[in-house]
Amino acid sequence: MKNNIPLQYIIVVLLLSFSTLMGQKKTPYTIGETYQIQSEILNEQREFIVELPDSYHNSQKKYPLVVILDGEVNYHSHSGVIKHMTQGRQMPEVIIVAIKNVDRVRDFTPTKYLTNLNGSSAVDNHKTSGQSKKFLAFIEGELLPNIEKKYRINSFKTLVGISHGGLLVGSSFLSKETTFNGFISMDPSFWWDNQYIVKELVNTDLKQIGNKRIYVSTADKFENFDRIPHVFTANINSHERFHSELKNKGFSPSKVELEYFKEENHWTVALLSLYHGMQFIFKDIRMKNIRNSSYNQIVSYYQKNYNGGFSPPERDINIIGYRLLQKNPTKALAFFKLNVKNYPYSFNAYDSLGEAYMKLGKKEKAIKAYKKSLDLNANNDNATQMILQLSKQ
Repeated sequence: MKNNIPLQYIIVVLLLSFSTLMGQKKTPYTIGETYQIQSEILNEQREFIVELPDSYHNSQKKYPLVVILDGEVNYHSHSGVIKHMTQGRQMPEVIIVAIKNVDRVRDFTPTKYLTNLNGSSAVDNHKTSGQSKKFLAFIEGELLPNIEKKYRINSFKTLVGISHGGLLVGSSFLSKETTFNGFISMDPSFWWDNQYIVKELVNTDLKQIGNKRIYVSTADKFENFDRIPHVFTANINSHERFHSELKNKGFSPSKVELEYFKEENHWTVALLSLYHGMQFIFKDIRMKNIRNSSYNQIVSYYQKNYNGGFSPPERDINIIGYRLLQKNPTKALAFFKLNVKNYPYSFNAYDSLGEAYMKLGKKEKAIKAYKKSLDLNANNDNATQMILQLSKQ
């Protein structure tokens, strides 16, 4: 028998289906969140984006901070590169803060300078220039304390900027007040005010900058660009002078890198610079030959590097401990204790500590360590068995 379905019913079903599909399409895909802060230093409201790493809410650890300038332009592309690198274990997970602009010429330049790179007048474009000290004071005195109150930040912070933003990165690098330790300055405007930043570097005490790391990139392609090559040669020269002055002052070659990208221009150099810059900044995060190093060498290395913001990898320390456990359990115990100190929420660290105490005949301490391991992971069958075994002795 033929069914006659009312037209009105069909229309209602189609409208409901369409509404559902449209509702699905409207679901936002959110990465970071935008916040506002009222700055007394700048006398204005500023916006910034915060992006937390994937593991943040399932972890108790502290994370390094990366601050990105020109946030409204660079945030999505830069955070994408960083996320890709963390997933590939080329750098640690980080908390990202991207600062949006109000007046980048004002905020990123160190002096009042009314001349363009090519020597032409910039009275209109540069009329607000020369306030970067105030902007850095806002970052250090207002923004960073706000971030540190809300999120688990460790002691290693990196500042990232391009062009005039790269100039601000250079100013922060030379500042006595900065709390940043890593700096990525991408094709920076070091030409500004007759290479003002290079002159500042000449007068900077090496002790002030000696523990920092800085990466500088240079773009070297001029095709399809609206400025003449010799003008860009002047900017490249400022990068080379900055680099050579650092070397002349005795700055460690392992903590500075100048990289040329001859096939990139000022606009295309950013992502390659960020990728290579992050690799450079975090290249020493794992101590070379760590598994053949002494306890004191390892502890000293991680205290002196990255402002003490990172701990030796749990797995490496665990392997060293087990290598020593049979021949020298006392030395092994020191390594297992180090892991417990650095990774207090690791059930495996406490499990290994319990085994070291058991090897040394310290039954009560072994049971205590295994119980802590079991508290952190109720499915740790080894801890359960060891507690029963030790309790019978």
